[in-house]
Amino acid sequence: MNKVLSNKKTVAIFILPSLILFAVFVLIPIIYNVYISLFQTDLMGTKNFVGLRNYMNLFNDKFFLKALKNNAMLVVGSLIAHLPLALVFGNFIFTKIRGSKFFQSAFFLPSVICGAGVGIMFKMIYNSEFGLVNALLDLLHMPQFKHSWLNEEQTVMFAMILVVMWKFVGYHMVIQLAAMRSIPGELYESARIDGATMWQQFTKITLPLIKHVIRIDVVLIITGSLKYFDLIWSMTKGGPNHASEVMATYMYYQGFRTLKFGYASAIGVVLLILCTAVIWLVNRLIRVEKMEY
Repeated sequence: MNKVLSNKKTVAIFILPSLILFAVFVLIPIIYNVYISLFQTDLMGTKNFVGLRNYMNLFNDKFFLKALKNNAMLVVGSLIAHLPLALVFGNFIFTKIRGSKFFQSAFFLPSVICGAGVGIMFKMIYNSEFGLVNALLDLLHMPQFKHSWLNEEQTVMFAMILVVMWKFVGYHMVIQLAAMRSIPGELYESARIDGATMWQQFTKITLPLIKHVIRIDVVLIITGSLKYFDLIWSMTKGGPNHASEVMATYMYYQGFRTLKFGYASAIGVVLLILCTAVIWLVNRLIRVEKMEY
């Protein structure tokens, strides 16, 4: 095996198919998207070169700024909801509570359901006339808390964040759980012999040894929150009055509803820059030292 890996031509032959696929389906589309963002075009007629005007117009567009603000809310809400809950649930299952395999499967199940399907399901659950949420509030004799959850600007983002939490917390829990299970059991046995409590074991052993996975998970949470589309589009299509608009839905609206593909491409470039900046920033803020055990 080492002899094969030391042969650069052999390595290149194995890597080449993946590089070609990456170039065709990722790199070239990104370059073309950047190119199109410099034009005013509907992709059918002539292209008018406008330079950076699409980008300047973005930051004077109140609906884009609203979408940017909503994405920021989703990022903060997802970080608060996903990371602590994933760690707590993962640690409970890691300590092998009764029925841990069942809970692991139950928590993970929503993450494999199609986002559009989840959106349609919760659109019915939040329905103001026959939805489950308002029916439960009636059952609990709290009609004053009833809302048309997805049709009111004050409640739609809160309702959306709850759906995102329900769908993805199990996914992040499994990531944290896999990291926990890679820690040698001898460390916990030694800690128990020394009289360490469960909390001390979690804070002094588990957290430091899964820090590298937490960093990756933070990147996944933030970049995922910036790219949400199917869930939101199937629930609200960015409404009411753009109150739940995010960059991905606004990009779709500008590209396929108004046929401003140059403008939509500029939104895509901004989204790419934000995701890249997030990865760089998280790697700078969360320093991970190499662990040996």
